[in-house]
Amino acid sequence: MTVAFTTLPGLPASVAAARRFVTGVLHACPETTAPDEVVDRAALLTSELATNALRHTRSGDPGETFTVHLTVDAYGLRTEVHTRVPRQWQTFPHIAAPTDPFAEHGRGLLLVDQLATTWGTLAPWQHGVYFHLTWTTNPPNHTT
Repeated sequence: MTVAFTTLPGLPASVAAARRFVTGVLHACPETTAPDEVVDRAALLTSELATNALRHTRSGDPGETFTVHLTVDAYGLRTEVHTRVPRQWQTFPHIAAPTDPFAEHGRGLLLVDQLATTWGTLAPWQHGVYFHLTWTTNPPNHTT
């Protein structure tokens, strides 16, 4: 299993840095060769979560940061984007109902929902969102 993380400044350029981090780890991971489609999907979903971190949490405030955690094994990956507190205390990551089909914003979590194997929010004492991607349906049976 490979576990990697990076903390990035809350700047728009960090979205691309988060994508490069994820693709770099997936290409260098010794346990597996993730299919190109999975690498591309992981980069896209990481980009969406990093953008949301900057737009909807204090991670986008001057001097703040967000952290990308990546765990990879032979069968899949889990990516977590850890953020600062939300800009509005009563907000909870959710898929927004589109009000304007031509709007340039509001589709990030919809993409995550459609393209990830699973996704959700981090533990209650943490701030952020995770997603899983898998590329095999037959993991080994680990019985003890």
